[in-house]
Order: sequence, then structure tokens, then C-alpha cells
Amino acid sequence: MPAPKPDSLPDPRHFRRLPAHVTAEQLHRIRQAAYHLPQVVTPLDFVPENTPDFEDHLDGLGFIELQEVVPGARPSRWIHPDLIDVAIAQLDALAAQKDKLKGKVIRAVILDRTATLETLGITRRGMAWERNARQVLTVPTPGWQVPVHFLVPQAAEPVWAFYRDGDKDALIGALGDPPAYEDAEALIAHLEQLARHGEAHRPHQLPSLLPGLLAECAKPQPLDSLIAGCSRALVRWEHRVKELDTLDSLTSELAFHGYPDTFAKARRLGRKVRLFVGPPNSGKTHAAFERLATAGSGAYLAPLRLLALEGRDRLQGRGVACSLLTGEESVPVEGAGLVSSTIEMVGTNKLIDVAVIDEAQMIFDPSRGWAWTQAIVAVPAKEVIIICSAYAVTAIENLLGLCGETSEVIRFQRKQHVQLLPGPVPLANLKKGDAVVAFSRRDVLTIRDRIAAANGLTVSVIYGALPPEVRRREAERFATGESQVLVATDAIGMGLNLPIRRVLFSTMNKFDGQGDRSLTESEVHQIAGRAGRYGMHEEGFTSVLAEAEPSAMKMLRELLPRQPRAPRQFKAPVAPNGWHIDTISSRLGKTRLREVLGIFMGQLQLDNAHFEVAELEQMLELADQLDRTAGRLTLRERFTYAQAPVDTRTESQVEAFLGWAQAHATVGRAGQPWFLDSVDEHSRLDRMEQALRSCTLWLWLDLRFPGIYGHVDAVVSLRERLNDGIERQLKGKKPLAFTRSRR
Repeated sequence: MPAPKPDSLPDPRHFRRLPAHVTAEQLHRIRQAAYHLPQVVTPLDFVPENTPDFEDHLDGLGFIELQEVVPGARPSRWIHPDLIDVAIAQLDALAAQKDKLKGKVIRAVILDRTATLETLGITRRGMAWERNARQVLTVPTPGWQVPVHFLVPQAAEPVWAFYRDGDKDALIGALGDPPAYEDAEALIAHLEQLARHGEAHRPHQLPSLLPGLLAECAKPQPLDSLIAGCSRALVRWEHRVKELDTLDSLTSELAFHGYPDTFAKARRLGRKVRLFVGPPNSGKTHAAFERLATAGSGAYLAPLRLLALEGRDRLQGRGVACSLLTGEESVPVEGAGLVSSTIEMVGTNKLIDVAVIDEAQMIFDPSRGWAWTQAIVAVPAKEVIIICSAYAVTAIENLLGLCGETSEVIRFQRKQHVQLLPGPVPLANLKKGDAVVAFSRRDVLTIRDRIAAANGLTVSVIYGALPPEVRRREAERFATGESQVLVATDAIGMGLNLPIRRVLFSTMNKFDGQGDRSLTESEVHQIAGRAGRYGMHEEGFTSVLAEAEPSAMKMLRELLPRQPRAPRQFKAPVAPNGWHIDTISSRLGKTRLREVLGIFMGQLQLDNAHFEVAELEQMLELADQLDRTAGRLTLRERFTYAQAPVDTRTESQVEAFLGWAQAHATVGRAGQPWFLDSVDEHSRLDRMEQALRSCTLWLWLDLRFPGIYGHVDAVVSLRERLNDGIERQLKGKKPLAFTRSRR
């Protein structure tokens, strides 16, 4: 067999590092599979991305570069000379298993086996493998059983053998029992010391110290960090029991590491918490509403205003009075003990019987996850039902542990599974009950126009810029059969009850605000899971459009069988509340909102083992502008303004918003909203959507600043007319993606 040549590698210098027996064909196979082979690494596996000479680090360690970096897309790929033979054996083994693997591509096989290793607690750090081990320690004085998790080195050969043959039983047999935790004696002594201290401090509350210690010991970390974390758990517990016994609110130092304890009413209740866990369409939400409907007082906390509306109607349809509370509206119902609201509107002061928190896996969302952290920690309900996907359970259980609480997990099974169609579906072959998913307003409208032109099918559309009322009407048109096909963004993955038979992806990529990226496993499951609604269609199917990018079907085939996983090293996101703002301002004498928020971020980072600051870029930007333009407003008022749902991508809305705030600060009235006289139901579609966002913002502000904004009847009337105008255009046959009307 011919030997490789120096120019067969990106860096010819590395040719000398190749083992002498490697053939040109073998090197070519390794380079071709470099993005999938588990023996191949990137610089990020060894050093942070901002490290000087980041791309040259592995060169200095003697690695061989297989693929060069693609700026903005892919990092470089490297392999150590000692693993060349292991990589060749890997490729040979997968080739020999071709029939057994039933056409699975290398990437899918490797990802499946990597996921199995992670479930066994086996991960790689640089060139070495390590294993997450667990040992139950007995703390004699209180008689506690405390499982401690710790990392131990793992021999590489059993791992490589599993990557080759996929034999999980053989892997488990080769692993054997992990070694004993070498710091057990020191940790037991420390836990016993904490328990003795706690018993002397508040003996009747000692059992509530254990969940916090369990949460610390569940995270593998060095002994000194673990001991420090357990000591902080004791401090949090001491503060909590002091609050339980004597105080209604915090009156001492800024204790951001004790975030759960800032919600004293929830901590005093001894809440009963249940997790309703399962995939889409498994009945978990139905079961939660069954319980909520029997409660004397309670709340449904939804991720979207549309779902809050649906929740209110769901309860009223059962004859149960229910109020509505969203960011821009409060619709109380006389005698109602229940309220359906958006998650950000969670009440933290009024005690209730039952709270239902929906779509709690959204805690992983970088921009809105803080609202789920707050609701889970703060809602003062005797019984809390948290609806979530399975991959979020551990994170939520750990968060509850920091609150001194445990939970019962109730699992729901989907009554039928979504099946992958054998191939892509052309637009011309769409049928009644199909839903096409796109990821931008423009793509939704373009596909809507193409379907109407090519098939003659009637189409409903749902996308983020549409107001909830119109989204709801469009959903109802599809549900009742008035329209035959639905074209929507991933909003349909958020609990909408629709009779979808086939979910078809128009693309497997989306823009996330920073750049284009591939869909994640959780997004694919959440969206595809809307197919085959139980009681509507006995079967559900998913595929991609034939017009999608060439790699789309392959990507869907790989992602669909994989189970979503929580982000590694997850920390619950936290955003500031009024207590934080007032406390920082009063203790430190700060009056600029931007500065107060900056201190909040810095203080929270002092104890970041379990919490991290949510993405606050928009709030910080608005705070800085409000300090300059509306500085006469109180700090609390500016903080309220900084939380407003401003579309910062639309410069004109930001300017109008700051003008209203400035008028509030200087003359005590916001003035006349621009949109009342410049937009009506006959304007072009994008103009009506922009005006509706401004209507929403105006109503949001009016709800929080009574007497400052006003014009509510006129704004609500315009909103209704604009909703009708948008719906009329969507139902019409006129193309909408690119045309502009004269208005």
C-alpha cells in the first residue's frame, strides 16, 4: 500500500509525526472522518478559546492537524500519534458493522455511544478519561445518608473498545466498581460538624439542612470546594430558619448566594412539589389542569401569552372561573380563585393552593430562563406542579434542593410515537393536516405564498411577529379545517393543541439572534412531537421538505433518535428583582440604574456554584439610556421601564419608548401614542405588525404606570382593528412575502 505524502496533511511538518506503517488510504479515511471520530480533538478540548496561540497549542503538544480551522464555522481537528491506530481500528469496526447498524452514518453511531458513556458518567478531559463515581456516606450523628459524587481516572481501552463494538454490557463489566472516595473521612467529619452546629442553632429545623447538603455533594468538585459549598449551605440554612422563625424579609447583608431565601413566603410553606415529566402529547399538561381545576386558589404559569389565553379558556370551559394576567393586560373575573398568567407575571406575595409551571425545560433558555428559576423558587403555593421534559429533571431537582425542598417525579408516556418518513416531501405533495416549520417571518410568508400558488391549498400561518389573537385565530382555522395546511415558526412546539399529522421542516438551521446554527435535539423533539395529536390523529410523522438544504434529511435522521440533554455545568439563571435594586441602592448609595445592575451582576458572581446572571444585555442597554433621558424618575420606576418588552431591533420603537419615558419624567404624562393616527387596518402587513408591537408596549406600560399613559380604549380598539386587518391579509390570496402596498 502506498505511503502518505507530506502534502496530504494541512501542515507538512506533521508528516514526521505519523507512525511509519500508516498508509495513504488509512490517513485519507481518518481525515475524511475527522469531524466524527472520538479519537479526534479540537484546541477547545484543552485550552479556553481566548488563550494566546489557541490554534497552535496542540501543535506544541505533538498532535497532528487533520483539518484546518474554518473561521466562524468549525475549529481545527487534531489527533495524537498514539491514537492513529485506535482511530483506524474504529473505522474498520464500524465498516464491519455496516449491516448491523442499518445504514446509520458514522456521526450518529458515535454520538449515540458518546451519549451512553455520558449516562455512565464517563467523559474526556484533554487526552484523559474520567468517570463520575458515587458513594453513599453515613453521617453518624444525625444518621444521614449522603451520596457524594466524585471524579476518578478512567482507563482509555474499555472506552475505545465500546466505541468500536457498542457493547454496553462488556463496557460495564470492564469498568468494574469505582474506587472508594478517598476524602470520605474528611467530608464525613465536616458534615458531622455542620450537623452539630445546626442542631445547636435550630434543632427542630435540622432535617431541612439536608437537601442543601445533598445538592452540594451531587456536584463533583475538589474537597476544599465541596467543604466550602457545604459551609455556604449551612449559612443559607441558618438564614432561612431565622427567617422562618422571626422575619418576613431579609434585613441584613446582600446575600445573593441565598437567592432562594429572598422569597420568604415560599420558604415558610413547606411546599409539596411534583414534577410532571414526559414528551410532547403525553398528557402531562392535561393532568396538571385536572388538579388545578379542583383548587380553591391557584395559578397557571404559561411560557406565552397565547398559552395563558388558552389556559384561561380551558378552565372556563370546565365552568371554573379564571382571571387572566399577562404583561399588557389584567382581566379579573369576579369570584375567581384561579389566574392564568405568563411566567414573568408570577405572584410571589399572595399564598395560593396550587401553582402549575409549564414548559419548565425553558429554564435552559439563555434570555428567559430566569423567569422559570424565579417561579420554581418563589411561587408561594402549598402544592407546586412543574411540567417539564425528562432532560430538565436533574437541574430542577438540584434547584429545589437549594430551597431545602424535595420533589416527587411522575412520568407520563406518549400514547403514540412520531415516525420518520422515508424521504423528503415536496411542497407539491402537501396534504391536509400538514404543518411546515420555518424559522423566520419572511420564510413563513414565502412558503405560504408558494403553497397557495402551487397547490391551491388554504394555509394558516403562525409566527412571532403576529399578535397572539391572530395566532390563535390562525390556529383555530387550521384546527377546524377551514385551512388545510399550517406554516409556522417553532412557536408550534410550545404546547399548542393542533390536529397535525405530519410536521415537515423547511430547514434544519435557524438564526438565534447571534448567527445561524443547527437545530438542537430538544428543538427537534419539541417541534416534531406536535405531530400525531392523541385523539386527533392516531399516527404522527415527520420529515423535511424536498426544497430544504441537501443535508436536512440526514440531520433530522440523526437528531430524532437522540434524547435531548441538559447543558453541561448548568447554573440556574437569575435576574434582579425590586428587592435587589432597593437593597443595593440603599446600602451603597447608588442612584444610577445601570450602576446598580452592574453591582448585582458582580455580587451574584461571588457565589456562582449554582446560579448565574441571566442575559441582561437589553436591560443594561435600556438602563443606561433611561439614566440619561429619564433620570428624574425614581430608581424603581426606571427599573420597571428597563424590563419593558421593547423591540430593540426596531430603532423607531426604542426612540418612541425613550420619548414616552422622558415625557413621564418631565411632565408626568406620556403624551399621544404615534400609532393612533398613522396606522390602520388597511396598512401594509409589516407596518401593522410594528404598530401592534407598539400597542403591546403601550398597554404594558399603562398597566404599570396608571394615569401616565391612558388612551387605553383607543389603543385596544386599534389593536382589534389591526388584528382583523392582519387576519384578512393572511386569509387572502395575495402574496405577502415581498409585496408592499401603497400605504
